[in-house]
Amino acid sequence: MQWTETEHAAHGGRAEGAGRAPGMTGPRKAGAVAAAVGVAAAIGAYLVFPVTPPVERNVSGDREIAEAVLAELPRGSAVGVSVLLEEDGRARAAQLGTRDGNEQVGEGTRFETGSLQKVVTARLLAQMVEDGDVELDTTLGEIWPDVDFADQAVADTTLESLATHTSGLPRLPIGLDAGLTWSLLPTRFFKVDPYRAAGDPLQAASSMDGAGVAPDSPIAYSNFGFALLGEALGEAAGSDYRTALNERVLEPLGMDATVVAGPGGGPPENAAPPYRMASAPAVLWSGGHYAPSGLGTWSTPEDLNRLLAAGQDAGDPATELTHEPREGEGLPGEEEFDARSGLAWVLWNIDGTEVAWHNGATSGTTTFAAHTDDGRSVVVMANSAEAPAERIGFALLGMDSTPFADDGGGGVLAYWGAAVGLFLAVLVPLITLVRIARGRLLRAPLARVNTVAELAVSVAAWAWALILGDWGTVPPAVWALGGGLVAASLVAAGFGWRATSGPGAAPARWYSWIMPAVNVAFAVLVLWGTATAVGQMP
Repeated sequence: MQWTETEHAAHGGRAEGAGRAPGMTGPRKAGAVAAAVGVAAAIGAYLVFPVTPPVERNVSGDREIAEAVLAELPRGSAVGVSVLLEEDGRARAAQLGTRDGNEQVGEGTRFETGSLQKVVTARLLAQMVEDGDVELDTTLGEIWPDVDFADQAVADTTLESLATHTSGLPRLPIGLDAGLTWSLLPTRFFKVDPYRAAGDPLQAASSMDGAGVAPDSPIAYSNFGFALLGEALGEAAGSDYRTALNERVLEPLGMDATVVAGPGGGPPENAAPPYRMASAPAVLWSGGHYAPSGLGTWSTPEDLNRLLAAGQDAGDPATELTHEPREGEGLPGEEEFDARSGLAWVLWNIDGTEVAWHNGATSGTTTFAAHTDDGRSVVVMANSAEAPAERIGFALLGMDSTPFADDGGGGVLAYWGAAVGLFLAVLVPLITLVRIARGRLLRAPLARVNTVAELAVSVAAWAWALILGDWGTVPPAVWALGGGLVAASLVAAGFGWRATSGPGAAPARWYSWIMPAVNVAFAVLVLWGTATAVGQMP
């Protein structure tokens, strides 16, 4: 028997499956196909997710050192860690975890240095002072006499004030440093590289006016200031920062594994790419002009320990300059450890032992290096933003690390990443699937425009969860489950697509397009930001 279109509507559409051999009806078939596709998609999503094994599964080197490191690592916080401890003239090293979830960390694995590069840059300054190219009180105006600085205070900024963070310069150039900008730009919501828009630090400094720059300002950490310092040293050397650093510091100290990437340069050979935490890759911050501050710079614990060895040579003129104590107002440990400032170095006194240290962090790397006046040194490098490098370093030295102590969780905020991941990856796609399935079962499907809008938001939320979720503590299978829900929603919508324009569909009046249009615009923005962030991951 053949149903006419009018009879089909009169019978509530129940002609679907009529006259067929016994088997699945239309809704049951759609549900079975959607479920099968959803399961397959979830399995596929899990297989492509960068799941990283626990660090304790891959350990090499000194076992005692490795156990001490594991004792300080919160669960799910690390991908790969490499440490070196030297005491009593004996160097012991341990490597834990993997570079990228597959290749094991080894002695030659390179990690981003982050702000540890600042002590390398400070060594270049001290060496150029010793070589007679500059003085500590040489000013930016003297380095660039032909540059017309808008603010004379910027022109009068000395190299020493840049190396001690006492210039009064902001952390980043004006505009990039504004809290409103940070809160609104994709930097915050999509974790993209904030330094891609930083530009030439000299150009920014020359146009800066009324920024509060003044001699002998209180210590205010400034990546911008160190970028200017590196540019100035390259100019004074008659070359550039990278060339001057290689010739004056890296080659003389035998730091052959240390690399300064050029603008837009990717990770070097045998590198450990950045992760926010285990199973959560991070974008790679670009180097270029900000290499002197620690962007696009890579090294190994063995190489950095050569720098520490030079820093323990009290008779070395460059060491005398970099480790000369200065005022330490505003430094961590100011009250507990009588903190003072060297050139980049933080100088502490812990129970009578003098310690010089610095730490570093990028989008997905944490580092720490320190040496003591009794001949000990330690370097910790981890390609995870959650690895407590400072705590590990001080623990290996057997010293108090109170300023870097774990506060025990941080309350509700400690679960923020997990909640965001669950909401975006699972709850939003689940709501979409329920709405589509419910409409089909009740013969009252969503209008096509609403279906498209909800599917777009579901896909965008799931994709966004990849870069916002706490996949170090939440199993990556949760994200894969969300992918299955998204796929099932798409299949269910496909089966019901014809019905969305028939009887029972919501009216498509002009005002009914407003919220779908907002949802689609939001989804496009989220997908663009997510794709940009994923594109910046190495």
